[in-house]
Amino acid sequence: MNKENKKKALSELVSILSHNSTTIYLIDMSELNSNQISFLRKSFYKYNIKMRMIKNTLLKRAINEIENKKFDSFFPILNGNTTILFSSCNVANVAAKIIKNFHIKEKTDKPYLKGAYAQEFFYFGGNKDLNLLFHLKSKEDFIIEIFKLLQFPIKNILSSLLNSTKFKICEILETLSSTSIGKKNKNYL
Repeated sequence: MNKENKKKALSELVSILSHNSTTIYLIDMSELNSNQISFLRKSFYKYNIKMRMIKNTLLKRAINEIENKKFDSFFPILNGNTTILFSSCNVANVAAKIIKNFHIKEKTDKPYLKGAYAQEFFYFGGNKDLNLLFHLKSKEDFIIEIFKLLQFPIKNILSSLLNSTKFKICEILETLSSTSIGKKNKNYL
């Protein structure tokens, strides 16, 4: 890579880390063959997740150039093969689902999760955090769940109101029909 390409790659990484991405995964894809990598790349592409193989030193430089030092937590894991996945979509668990499904399909532990930044939290290494990311819910999912939880009490309240109103209407009609006013105006009821 010449100096100009390095500068371009560095500015792209700084842009990714500083404001363009809400979800960042660092994975190790060593020992995967080209067909497997191609399959993963296509799977990520379907969900607008970009994948870049990257040099650790370049990523360290990009992290150092960012004013916000929150990504300094990634320094200890930047060794060996590193691939960065990034997306600006708010669904943080999509990449984890793709990786987990790939593990099941290919019967392998690769790609290995080195670290991730999703929904303003950091996750580091292995299947434990991959499972956490897999089950991570987006803000939209939480809102939907809250509405579903609220839906049942509201239905119960509305149905009890409607049932009690029906009962009251029947009582009023019975009372009216048994009173002298109801007997005089029976034709109207």
